[in-house]
Amino acid sequence: MEKFKKYKFRASQSFFLDVGTIGVTENQDQEISNLLYEKDHAVNSNGNKVKWTETKIAKLKDLQYKKSAQELPQTMKTELRKIHRAEKFNRNFLFTNKFVQKGLSEEEEAITTYINYRKKVLGIRTHFVNNKDRLFNDFFQGETDINPFDYNGLKCGADTKCSWSLDSFPYPEDALDNRYECQNQVYIDLNDADMWITAYVLVNGSEKLVHDEKMKWFYALQMPGDAEHKYWDEYCLRCREIEKMMIFDYDRFIELNPYHQMEYTREQWMSEDNDIPLKNRVCEKISMKDEIKIQRLRDRSIIGRNYLVSLEEQTKI
Repeated sequence: MEKFKKYKFRASQSFFLDVGTIGVTENQDQEISNLLYEKDHAVNSNGNKVKWTETKIAKLKDLQYKKSAQELPQTMKTELRKIHRAEKFNRNFLFTNKFVQKGLSEEEEAITTYINYRKKVLGIRTHFVNNKDRLFNDFFQGETDINPFDYNGLKCGADTKCSWSLDSFPYPEDALDNRYECQNQVYIDLNDADMWITAYVLVNGSEKLVHDEKMKWFYALQMPGDAEHKYWDEYCLRCREIEKMMIFDYDRFIELNPYHQMEYTREQWMSEDNDIPLKNRVCEKISMKDEIKIQRLRDRSIIGRNYLVSLEEQTKI
């Protein structure tokens, strides 16, 4: 029970604390007022006579319950229930896919690429220190990618996000996803920082990920590994497409994976101009400290704790 009263939400969990409306929306609150007026006066807000029906009674009762109980959004409740069971029964509900795997496997490469971008494109020499410490305060916990550094006199931190492919890489004018905005504000709070950067980075896929994507076509075409197979040319074509989709710096990929069986030769790759310039492989999104947002997340973390406690009370034997 005590651990739920003091539960510290991870930065990556903060997004679901910020979703939806707790209780009723402004429109629903106005609907309560309108229904009460109809009940008492038998006319609506326009002065027209109306009947007070069983449907309206049920609607009013439902809305009044939601308002008094401060009912949580379903997404928030779902995530809090996962946390409760994970903590109560010492379980970790693992989630992974190829996109997550790339982010984990290529974190160091993303940081290296980001450093090179700031130096060669922006002309800023930045010494990044990869963080390994988890920070805590009264509400949150988190482990950032990079320790805070000086940014024109401001305390700034950064995290990298590895886009899977070019089509999922953002444009500079795109707003930062609220999932990462919440995470950044938590990092700012944990580090007493002034700003935080989410750096989207296009880095090559790992050899394993590239190989796995090629193998999907190998098995789909039922390839026996024989160059005389009727689908061999089709398979080679699909492998070249995968290389173009997952590799953005040919020489760097070969440097790190010298024994990978490439369908593209270096000459073919360069003749098609398939490398993406460094200046086009990093997109920075800056979050400035937002005291209102941070306080909202703190307030909702308290509401989240209270719900965790209520779940524990329900499941006590």
